[in-house]
Amino acid sequence: MSNIIIPFRANLLQSLGCTSNLTNDFSILFDGVDDYLNLGNGVSFEYTDSFSYSFWVNPNAVSGLKVLYAKFDASRGIYMYLSSPNPTGFNTLNFNLYNTNSGSTATRKRITTNAGANVLPSVWTNLVITYDGSGLGTGINVYKNGVSETVTVTQDNLQNGTIINTQDSYLNSFNGISSFYGGGTDEFAMFDYSLTAAEAADIYGCGKATDLSLLATPPIAWYRMGDLVTAFPTIPDVIGTNDGTVFNENEATMIVPDVP
Repeated sequence: MSNIIIPFRANLLQSLGCTSNLTNDFSILFDGVDDYLNLGNGVSFEYTDSFSYSFWVNPNAVSGLKVLYAKFDASRGIYMYLSSPNPTGFNTLNFNLYNTNSGSTATRKRITTNAGANVLPSVWTNLVITYDGSGLGTGINVYKNGVSETVTVTQDNLQNGTIINTQDSYLNSFNGISSFYGGGTDEFAMFDYSLTAAEAADIYGCGKATDLSLLATPPIAWYRMGDLVTAFPTIPDVIGTNDGTVFNENEATMIVPDVP
């Protein structure tokens, strides 16, 4: 009997029968120029709260700094972005918590976490960021495709004050102004607790998006992105009441049949 050679595939798990408990047909494609998703001010966290975020991302190309999420004013808030000195991939995921960015390092309150996430272009990657409410960088964890990433933390001072409760949240841009991410985004969710390593692995599953409502404690906001959209530019929160609104794009070019 002759040998059978099976070519290597990046999505080998799917080719071997990986299945998901979620019907997922569409994602949102951001152009990286000026379109973004405004999620309003329905979800706010403080430094004393535990919380988590989960994304599926599929960047178009690698260049500079690209924001995934921001809820930030001039000096306070939360934002996270991909950056890359390496032209082959976004090799750093940055997660930042600011109480104040003014004054010297002895007085300002800031945590900056860098994880070597190595997010490649044209590949769907799941990113999970968790924070335990301790006010310490050691309370932050980053997972890529369900696996814990090594993080490097810079902390100016103990976090112990208000982040911000008046600023809207923005997906894939810095407050709808700059650093626009270009590429696919799917199944964005916010949790009011710190996900465990096991839960991060469950979200990744076997490489396909999973039904987050089946988690022991579901997210408080979940955006299916391209799925379940009935009145574009509104992107529904399918588990809460914090619907988002797309700006500077149309449905025909933004909702695409490319999914994790």
